[in-house]
Amino acid sequence: MTTVAAECNVARSADSLAPATPVTPRLVPARIGRPGRVQTVHVPCPAWCVLDHLDERQVAVEDISHRGAPDHAQVSTMTDDFYSAFEVYTQVYSDPANEDPRMRVAAIVVTDGSRDAYQTPDMADETADELIAFAMRLKEAAGIARLANQTAA
Repeated sequence: MTTVAAECNVARSADSLAPATPVTPRLVPARIGRPGRVQTVHVPCPAWCVLDHLDERQVAVEDISHRGAPDHAQVSTMTDDFYSAFEVYTQVYSDPANEDPRMRVAAIVVTDGSRDAYQTPDMADETADELIAFAMRLKEAAGIARLANQTAA
């Protein structure tokens, strides 16, 4: 019996999913302060962060957060050629000065644009496994509909 991950050619081992991006932070310039009193400081920034902290001015150093490259998936509908029915987005996120220690470490944000789910890496792996299984069932449903349409034609 093959697993859903094997059918999708997806590795299951966390060790085999080593990040392509280095995880060591680097020092980057950041603009801090209120208009008219802005200064440039250097702050540690994870290598996965895609924000330009010079363009994303913050009032204080503790206001700086980090975001990875965003990704998304759209669900189209045959009843509207211009808009998707809904979308889901994800990216790595951390807020090093957050009062909640869970938000200080790298997490994965999954959102539909109206509500954010902050997930640990283990939670994101579990969600990904559930989505892979769902995708396989969706492909099966597409095959059934395709066959039904061929039979009806």
